[in-house]
Formats: sequence, C-alpha cells, structure tokens
Amino acid sequence: MSKDSFKEFVKKNNNLINIVEKGDTTWQKLYELYDLYGENSSIWNKYLNNNTANNSNNINISNLTNNFKEIISFVKGIDLNSIQKGLNGLDKAIDAFKDILPDKPKVSDNMYEPRPNYTYYED
Repeated sequence: MSKDSFKEFVKKNNNLINIVEKGDTTWQKLYELYDLYGENSSIWNKYLNNNTANNSNNINISNLTNNFKEIISFVKGIDLNSIQKGLNGLDKAIDAFKDILPDKPKVSDNMYEPRPNYTYYED
C-alpha cells in the first residue's frame, strides 16, 4: 500500500482526521493498520463510525454556540461607567501613594567624575 492510497482513504473518511486531532491515535498507527489490513477490513469499524462522529461534531458546534452566547451576555452585562470610576479612583490612589514616597535622587550626567589615572612604572 502506498502513501498516496492512504491519503485518498483518509480523504474519503474524514473521521480519521478528528480522531487524530483528539489524540486518540496517531497517523503512524493508522498507516500501519492500513498497510497491514487494507481498506476493507473490519478493524476500521471503530474508527469509521460515521454516526458517532457526526453527533460529536453537532455537540461540539452547539457547545461552541452556547459558549459564545455566554460570552456575549457577559460582555453586555459589564457597566463601563463603573469600570471608568474604578480606574479613576485607582489612578488617584497611585498618585497619593507617589506623594508619600520619598523622591529618589536623580542621577545626571553632570555628576560623573572620571577616575584618577593610577599608573605604575617599574624601575
């Protein structure tokens, strides 16, 4: 069996892609089964059960839709005015805290003093 025929087999049976993405098996294992047993073996029944895959896809889509609706309802419930008031209060508190702290001495370039040149001459 060639890789190209295996690729065609996978294209015909999209459930194999979902199984590998879920982490239930690997492409290597599926290829080995394909190489040993071929396309028409009963070993593929557990991997190619179309009803289970379609139901799981429908469930996943409905779960995503429900999650998206929950996120939208959460965002709608946020009061932006209260958040703005809270941030303004936090800004004022930070400014007050800065006033309490002692100022750090600023280091400027004018304070630089070159080190004395120590030379040692051997006699």
